[in-house]
Amino acid sequence: MDIGHSKSTVIDNVWLYSRYYGNQLAFLREVEGNGSAALVYLFNLLENILKSNLSDYEPNFQDVVKKSLISGAINKIEHDFLNNKKTGIRKLRNIFAHANLSQFNVKFKGDEILYPLTENDNCQLLYSKLSDIIFNIIMKVAIIPLNLDLKVNVDSAIKLLKYEIITFTPEDILIDHKINNDTHPKFCSFQNLGLRFS
Repeated sequence: MDIGHSKSTVIDNVWLYSRYYGNQLAFLREVEGNGSAALVYLFNLLENILKSNLSDYEPNFQDVVKKSLISGAINKIEHDFLNNKKTGIRKLRNIFAHANLSQFNVKFKGDEILYPLTENDNCQLLYSKLSDIIFNIIMKVAIIPLNLDLKVNVDSAIKLLKYEIITFTPEDILIDHKINNDTHPKFCSFQNLGLRFS
């Protein structure tokens, strides 16, 4: 059975662990209107709180999630939600940190619409689907040293959240923007030079 808590409850309890992290979560609520910024900030806070719990600030995201599972701070379902190479938070974090967002779209189960991550509304939608789960995982980890009698379980919410990340090639992007790659002058000039989009 899921035991999830409101963002306000999460912020209050994380603040008991660290005023800094509590204030950062409260600030995050103020920037939710900027979907991509809110996602990046949320992913960074999650990573920093996992590292803080382990008192180890060196590992990358993948390793800190794995160490958090080994330490018992998170369970296997949470670990897989965070560390899945194809659809996990790790994948999304890496896309927002390192990639050309115009290549990436999210598709939710039962919905045939592709949501490009270049659009603020789509990032806000993704944030709305992920943030309650991540806030609760953050609180679950943060309250470990506090010995609070507070349960957190978001396993069912994680299992219900089904999405995939669809990657477009440069040719797909041209087609999506209704640019004819056979007649568009810039595309043709690349082809004439023997260059191909990768």
